[in-house]
Amino acid sequence: MVLFFGLIIRTKNFNVLPIDAHPMRQTDTECVAYFFYSGKSTFAKPKACLMRPVSNINGYFFLEVPFYEKLISISYKIFGPKLWAARLVNLVLYVIGSLSLFGLLKKWMDNLSGLLGVLIFGFVPGSIFFVGHAIHPDVMAVSLIWLSLYLMWRYKETGRINYFLISGLSLGVSVASRPFGIICLPLLGYFLYLRKSKLWNYFGLLILSLLFYGSWYGWTKFLKVDMSWENWVLFGREKIFDLGILKNLIWKNIVGETMGKVTSGLAGLGLVVAIIKKDKKMIPLIMWIFGVIIYWLIVPNGNLTHQYYADVYIPLVVILAVIGTSFIWKKSKIVAIFILLVLVYNGIRTSNYHFLTNVEAKIDTLIAEEISREIGEDKKIIYLNRSNSVPLSLSHRQGWILGEWPVDVAVHIWSFMEMRHFGFDYIVEPKNKMDLKTEDWEIIKLNYPLVKSGEYINIYKYR
Repeated sequence: MVLFFGLIIRTKNFNVLPIDAHPMRQTDTECVAYFFYSGKSTFAKPKACLMRPVSNINGYFFLEVPFYEKLISISYKIFGPKLWAARLVNLVLYVIGSLSLFGLLKKWMDNLSGLLGVLIFGFVPGSIFFVGHAIHPDVMAVSLIWLSLYLMWRYKETGRINYFLISGLSLGVSVASRPFGIICLPLLGYFLYLRKSKLWNYFGLLILSLLFYGSWYGWTKFLKVDMSWENWVLFGREKIFDLGILKNLIWKNIVGETMGKVTSGLAGLGLVVAIIKKDKKMIPLIMWIFGVIIYWLIVPNGNLTHQYYADVYIPLVVILAVIGTSFIWKKSKIVAIFILLVLVYNGIRTSNYHFLTNVEAKIDTLIAEEISREIGEDKKIIYLNRSNSVPLSLSHRQGWILGEWPVDVAVHIWSFMEMRHFGFDYIVEPKNKMDLKTEDWEIIKLNYPLVKSGEYINIYKYR
């Protein structure tokens, strides 16, 4: 029943375009899956609609190993390229994660903890949106962390090597989707310690967890893929030491928008209670917490900019919140039930923020429809909008957007001259918002004939 309610809340906007929170990331992820489905790319050389950097003329996508996108493409093959087919994959992954969570906490703690874990995980705001709704690889990363933890506990109980191997490989797929999911290793290592495992188990776990990510990294180096444009997430370490910025990271991104205030409060209580009781299970959990801090320091801009960077440690917060809730339950069931009701309400209310769409996103869908009608699937586009690739991805057309050179097309005349070397076919000017200076655009478009003036866009042809 608890799992059923978690599923129901994740069917919200089940067949609606992914233009709510982080629409660029969602729509480009879906585009990668669509190109798999349509046969325009392969797993070894995946392609996206947004072409970065500008020299990436094939539009190759190497941000993560595309396991998640491949699953969606398989769903498309079975059910057709429908959005509900993509989100069906999310629900399956959510169920796998929740059942693994229940199995883990039931065996490691008790049956009540298992049920509480499924309830809390089901209504963490970031979990509602990113682990079940958004077309985003975090649903795979988080769910497989739960699966890996459960299977490693089963290995601890039985010693069966298949549990160990599948646990390590599950974490490997999670890390390939979201590299810093690896910070859960202390808990997996703790389970190995409880079994009095040999040194090869620890090394084997490390190798399995990095297998896919390491292979993918080596493959990108072999192909000489330029991924330096994504290094911005690694900058800004000095900001972490600014108390005002650190407060914003913790209070807004993590507590406010991802974990929820009630869940965070319960997790804090669980941490204090376990430390006071000198509960040995806190040793790996505290190591996991230190892993989170290291994560902040290694990827400061990523964590400060996008709240979904916190998704990979939702399992840590849920486990701590279960400990806190169990403590309250033993003192007063009525108080515990009241707090859980508030947690559910707060989770739904806070997650509504992620489901909001703005006016620009709605116009983007109309622009995408016009691009689909007027421009062939094999044509490449320069879209005259800064930091907005949504119309390209929704129309499943490859192209570039305006931004900082050489990641995106610079908002200067010279950059359009340079772009002639990269094989674009059309320039699309959105009528609602065009991010070039009028005087620059007037000069640029003298070189490109207007071939179509539609309701929402003007289309200029290069070749």
